[in-house]
Amino acid sequence: MAATGLRLRASVETWSLRVLIFVTAALSIWFVNRTGTYRTLLFDGGWTTRFYVLAWIVLTPYLGWLIMATGRLVFSLIRHEPTQRVDEFFVGAAALILTGFGLGALSILYPPIVLGFAAAVLLWDSRSFRKPRKFALTLPLLATSVLGLWLLATVFIDRALIPDVMSSDVQQLYAPYLAEVARNHSIWLAADNPIFSDFEVGHGNGLHLMLATFLPPHVAQIISFLYFVGIGAVIFELARLVLPLQALGRRWEDATIPIAFALAVLGLAWPQTMPNLRPGLYVMEFGKYHLQTAAFFVYFLLVVIRSSQSRDRLAAGMCGLAVAASYPLYAAFVFLISTLGAFTKALQRDRSGLKTCVLLGFGAIAGCVLAFSVNYFYLGIPATNPYSLFRRVASVERFSQFGSLDILDYFVLAQSLDVSDFLSKAGLLAFLKQVRSVLLVAILITIAMCAVTFAGSRLFPDRSDVSKPGTSSNPVGLFIVVAYLASVRLLDLTLNIPSLMRLSVHINALFPLATVGIVCWGLVLVRRVKPAWFADRFAPPVAFVSLLVACAWATNAHPWKSFKNDEAITFVQGTALDRMPNVKLNWQRCDELQQSTGSDRILALNGYRAMVPCYFSPLLTRGKIIHTYQSDVARDFRKIALGSADTAEATLRSLGVKFFYVQKQNCDFWLNGFSDLFERGELARRFTVYRDTAGYWILTWKNRDQALSPEIEAAISALRTRSKDIYREGYGTDPFEVMKHGSARRGERGNIAVLDQLFTCQ
Repeated sequence: MAATGLRLRASVETWSLRVLIFVTAALSIWFVNRTGTYRTLLFDGGWTTRFYVLAWIVLTPYLGWLIMATGRLVFSLIRHEPTQRVDEFFVGAAALILTGFGLGALSILYPPIVLGFAAAVLLWDSRSFRKPRKFALTLPLLATSVLGLWLLATVFIDRALIPDVMSSDVQQLYAPYLAEVARNHSIWLAADNPIFSDFEVGHGNGLHLMLATFLPPHVAQIISFLYFVGIGAVIFELARLVLPLQALGRRWEDATIPIAFALAVLGLAWPQTMPNLRPGLYVMEFGKYHLQTAAFFVYFLLVVIRSSQSRDRLAAGMCGLAVAASYPLYAAFVFLISTLGAFTKALQRDRSGLKTCVLLGFGAIAGCVLAFSVNYFYLGIPATNPYSLFRRVASVERFSQFGSLDILDYFVLAQSLDVSDFLSKAGLLAFLKQVRSVLLVAILITIAMCAVTFAGSRLFPDRSDVSKPGTSSNPVGLFIVVAYLASVRLLDLTLNIPSLMRLSVHINALFPLATVGIVCWGLVLVRRVKPAWFADRFAPPVAFVSLLVACAWATNAHPWKSFKNDEAITFVQGTALDRMPNVKLNWQRCDELQQSTGSDRILALNGYRAMVPCYFSPLLTRGKIIHTYQSDVARDFRKIALGSADTAEATLRSLGVKFFYVQKQNCDFWLNGFSDLFERGELARRFTVYRDTAGYWILTWKNRDQALSPEIEAAISALRTRSKDIYREGYGTDPFEVMKHGSARRGERGNIAVLDQLFTCQ
């Protein structure tokens, strides 16, 4: 009886703890999903914002736990062997990416299914909590931990906790698709909202899709923060593998953990130094998927560098498949890492490692085939980037169900006019300059450390292990890191591809590791020549303190500076988003348009960038503000923008478009705004003013005796004419006229900086 009572008591205590854990999560989920929360965050703030912040602080560890628990479940089902936390995280993320993609493809992304799956995984994992790996708590580890927590807290509040209301891409490309998936319970698009570009970049990111079924799109920023932490964990493991500290002596080997930890913190805070000083990893837009991809790339370096085990083959194949399936063009980076790993493993005659690298490559190939196939058979084009490559095989009939290839043709034309030199010679020179600067810094640090070791051997000698030969180390790991870093930076600086530039920001986190690795190998060479110099106990503490000072400087000069400039702490205190200092977009206008026109749709003729907060906004009725290239109206681009005024009017009326927005003192006309329907002579004949405010006009179809005043017609026509003039001056030609009439481009190139005048008409 006593034993039964004890078992019953233990069971009650266990389940009570589990119930408490899950109830806390459920309350947090309920709060962030409350109706009207987004509006309150934007305009009111207060206690709703404070509790919203608290809810995400509570939920973030749960999301990290779900990812790692999924990884442990996968390993337990497939590979019954010890695993590291970092492997559990990335394999768990890959498994959820593929699971979410599969559920979305089957159109069963319902909250009860996803929440049930998550609860089952967490309950399974809670049966046997593993104790975290413990390190002896020393002063160096304590100091580094404080700096690390400072950095993570700063980045979490500034980049993850505050909803991204500044990025135009996040608001009109990424967040809307997550909301659409939650609405449709599927990755497939609704006929009335054909956001094909969002589908292309988002449908393979299953982890985001799963969590977005029961959390708002803001969850993408929390996921990115988890990947940010994951990158730090991988750098820590890489440092332990790449740095030959054991070859420098016992005291250096004892300092491995603190030095690796400091390098992880320094990498997360390190800025971009070439071609000019700019913020580093922490400024990647957390509402996008870039940090997910960057984290997997860094993890792949770890997989191909370390001694291969069966768990690595599983991780390589599954993660390679997941990354390429999320966006197939990322496979190029995976192939680069796979090739570097295969090359070094072949030289070492490491068959197991070679298999891992090959599986990584094959996983990426399979992911590419999957993603391209889904895109082609659904959208009618394998990918829209690089468009010039895939345009030749595009199915016009299939793609016309979602958008207009003519609009994509316009994009390519405008971008080709914008790019002055696809292969930048200046970029090559900047790359060579950075290589020289890194080597110079490494040499100077090596000389300085040699001086410190020499002085230490004289002042604080330690003869205990100077007679022992240093443990042999392999420079292959450092070679792979440096080769990857150099390859990506070379492509980044020489190719004028904006998406590549944004993604390549992640390699800044590897610069401290690569530099310190070069220094350590330089010290190994010196030790072989002058072993007596390393008979000291002073150099390892000096090296660690130097890294600690560098961590403090980098964190204070960049993430902390951004935190202060954004006044991020005021959001935690309850400040509304539209009163944050760096938020410039105008949501009040979206509200005004909703209230003044009801549920009727509005087509903006200009002010494209000013209307970003209104496109797909949860503040407005669905499809209220018609997006320029992702809407049912865009499907008829040829009839509306390129057709006659009569054809354009008939088409717009059939689509239920009743109102037209024209922003005053704004020349940012784009595509539909240049239609013949809005020529000067047609404006007075077909339109009248519905609303005239200090900032904009709203036009509507003319009805009987209503007339558009000559003054307004002249003002709108003047803005439109000035817009064309700015485009001609900026591009050297008018890209819309080139596309519309099929005329040849003029040879001269304009001044792209002039395009800034579109926003003010100055």
